[in-house]
Parts: sequence; C-alpha cells; structure tokens
Amino acid sequence: CTSIMSYTPLSEAAKQGRPSPGELSKRLRWLTGVLLTVNFLIFWALPIGLQGQGWKVCLQYVFGPVYRFIDRARPLRWIANKFVYTEERFSDFFFQGILVSASCLGSLAYVILYQREHGELPMWLIFAYYFAWVGFGGRVMGGAYTFAHKEGHIPHMYRPWIRNTVGNYFENWIGCFFGNVPYNFTTSHIAIHHKLNAGKGDTFYQWDLDRSSWADFMLFLHRIFLHTIGISSLAYFINMGRTVYFNKLLKGCFIYWILVPSLLYLVTNSWSFLFFIYLQPLLGMTYFLAFMNFAFHGFVEFDSEGKHIECVNSTCIIEGQDDYFGEDDHMAHHYATRVFYTDLVTYQQSKHEEWKKYHASVFRNISIVEMALYLLFKDWKKLASHYVDYSGTLSQDDIAKMLEVRAKRLDPEDKVAA
Repeated sequence: CTSIMSYTPLSEAAKQGRPSPGELSKRLRWLTGVLLTVNFLIFWALPIGLQGQGWKVCLQYVFGPVYRFIDRARPLRWIANKFVYTEERFSDFFFQGILVSASCLGSLAYVILYQREHGELPMWLIFAYYFAWVGFGGRVMGGAYTFAHKEGHIPHMYRPWIRNTVGNYFENWIGCFFGNVPYNFTTSHIAIHHKLNAGKGDTFYQWDLDRSSWADFMLFLHRIFLHTIGISSLAYFINMGRTVYFNKLLKGCFIYWILVPSLLYLVTNSWSFLFFIYLQPLLGMTYFLAFMNFAFHGFVEFDSEGKHIECVNSTCIIEGQDDYFGEDDHMAHHYATRVFYTDLVTYQQSKHEEWKKYHASVFRNISIVEMALYLLFKDWKKLASHYVDYSGTLSQDDIAKMLEVRAKRLDPEDKVAA
C-alpha cells in the first residue's frame, strides 16, 4: 500500500529485519482483509454477482411490473396505513418488507428443518440459502439492510402496539440473520457515523486510506469487521462516556453473540450450521458494507478554509436502477436526513448551483457496487462517463483526473501522521 506509511522512517526493529509493533499490527489487519476477501469470493461472489447481473439484464423487466402492481394495491396499503405505520407515506415500505420477511423466514425454516431431519446441510443447500439470502438483484439483502436503516432513523415509524412489543423488527429480529447486531443502527449508526459524518473517529472512517487501492481496502475491511461485530462502536461509546448507547449496544451484542446462537444450537445441535447459516451472513455483510462505503464516501475535497466540502465527500446517484427508497442519495442522507425519498428530486434540484460550484460527487445511471469497482480498478474514464457535470465546463479527461485526485486524497491530518 503506497498511500499509507510510505514516508514513515525505518524503525529500529525494521532496521534489524523484523517488524515493529505498529507494522505488525498493520500486517495483521491487512491479513484480516485478505481472509475476508477470500471468504467473500468463495461464498458470496456468485450469489451476489449472478443475481445482480441477472436482475439488471432481464429479471427487472419480468418481476418489476408485477411488484409495482401489487405494491399499489389499495387493500394492502390500507392495512399498512391502518395497523402498521404512523404515517401513510411509510406504507411504501410494506410490500417489500413482506417479501424480505417471507424469503428470510421461509428459507431459514427450511434449512433448520433439513438440519434436524438429516443431521447436516449439503453444500448445494447452503448455497441455495445464500442465493435466497441475497435475492434477485440483491433485493432481499438490500431490503433487510434498508429497512433496518430506516428503523434506526425513524424511531416512531411503527404504531405503538408494534413499537412497544416487537420494536424494530428488521434491525433487532430479522437483522440477526443478515449480520446485523441488534440496536446497531439506533446506536452506532446514528450516534457515531451521522454525528461525525464519516469523519475522524467514525467506525467507518476511510479518509486516511486511498479509496482506489485494493491494499488499503483490505485495511478498511478489518475496520468494518470491528464495526459489524460491535467492538469498535462499544469502544467509542465507553471512551466518550456515552453509557446509554454503550449499554444498549452491549445488549444487542449479547443477543447476537450469545442468545441467538445458543438457541440455534439447541435446535440444530450443529456448529457447522451456526458457521454457514448464522456467521457467514455477518462476514458477507461486512464485505458488502465496506464495498458500499468506499464509494459512498470515496471522494475528498476541501474549501479555502481547509474544511470538507459536503457535496463532494458524500456521493449522490441519480436515475440508478438499484435504488432502495432513496438510499442512492447518500449526500442527502447525511446532510438532509429528514428529506423523504419521494421528495429527493425536488431537493436535488435546489442544490444544482452548489453542485455546479464545487463539482459535486453526483453520478447517473450507475449502482454503488459498480462505482466501487470502478474506483478500486482505477477505471477513471468509465467512472467519468457516469459523472454529472453541472458546470458544463469539464471534459471527460478533466473529470477522470479530478475523480482520481479526489479518490486518492487523504485528510491533511492523516498526511501529517503518515
């Protein structure tokens, strides 16, 4: 990795041919990232890649119209508005939530019953479970993440009878089987990531890393792994004296790491079941989160006072084919969190002059996964072809160069420390 510690003077340990404690720590973190990458390639690359491309090429044209027809059904939306949500606009989430729940609970019930009857799961069934876990176009995996995310941001989304009994259904129940520690969104996502807006101290911090470097991405994977298992967020809360958040997340860690696996083991009597069905989704989600966030906050630019330019350090995708209720606009998600997804187009139009002035990180007709791939493979021209230049003054070569510089730029504090 040329962007980190490339200017660090040789330590005495290095002069003697052995790594210093800091260098050894970095190697171990890098190795963790490599192991997570190998695991992803073995277990998750095919379910995500094949279904993603299948959806993009043809399946969206087959299932999309059917989904929209059912989603608009008045009886379904009446039930959602009357019994589930506090506001009618939240009814938009209902049908997709039903599909995610049905897929997750149905496939989970099947593998549990199979395990109890046969004593072990064959690999074909494990991979069938992974394909169901991801869903066509990532609709199940993405939906589970999106709804847990929405629950974390909208504490009064559900009617009291749900809020006071079940609580955040996707974040704290279904989420356990999608690699999400309960209360993760209502604690670390809100009180760390959004409080710091991806800045210094965030458990997702990445501006000390070159976002176009696979070697640096390995280090970032280790960082996100510590986040997904809960350790880094717990450390942040205890260091900052945020005991309420610490206790809530600690409760979530107890549920995720002790209670749920204990119950699953009692039911299945199988350690391999816990590894393949319960732990693997956390490893897959770790990679997915790292990949998305490398692109969501992939570019860095500063104003004349040395402050981060908000419309550059968070990305916005317009007219994307993989959007989930506004998740593509990560810029608005950070700096205009209260704007509902149906109002995003109007909000975005109000920002055009600012985007023109700063050459904002706005892209068209691209998925966040594709953006991350173009970043890491340094395909600046392809990335530039999706960039939206509101100034109308930049050539494709100008845009490609600008994106490359911004993707490799580190925070000044990290340059000094390097």
